[in-house]
Amino acid sequence: MESDLTGKELRLATFMSEISEYCYSAGWTLNLEYALWHAVINGERKYGQSYITEDDISTLIKLSTDADAWIIYDDDKEETALNLKEWAEKFEKDVAQNERIIKG
Repeated sequence: MESDLTGKELRLATFMSEISEYCYSAGWTLNLEYALWHAVINGERKYGQSYITEDDISTLIKLSTDADAWIIYDDDKEETALNLKEWAEKFEKDVAQNERIIKG
């Protein structure tokens, strides 16, 4: 839940949501966290009606590094921060089980 996030985590969550808005006109698209991390790893990519740009990626890297976190969406807790190590492990495991989660 946004109220549980630190200031740095909230800035990251807000920026991730902004990308979702301009690419899909939705506050948080399904599996947004996976598509954005895929872009961080692999570079600019089409996402919905627009692109995750190199500028977006640079900002995501800066904000996530500053927060030492990545934001995921949990149905019960809503926006939730995971430290980067936990997130990287979760990303690898989840994508290995279902590669479709990085699509957008």
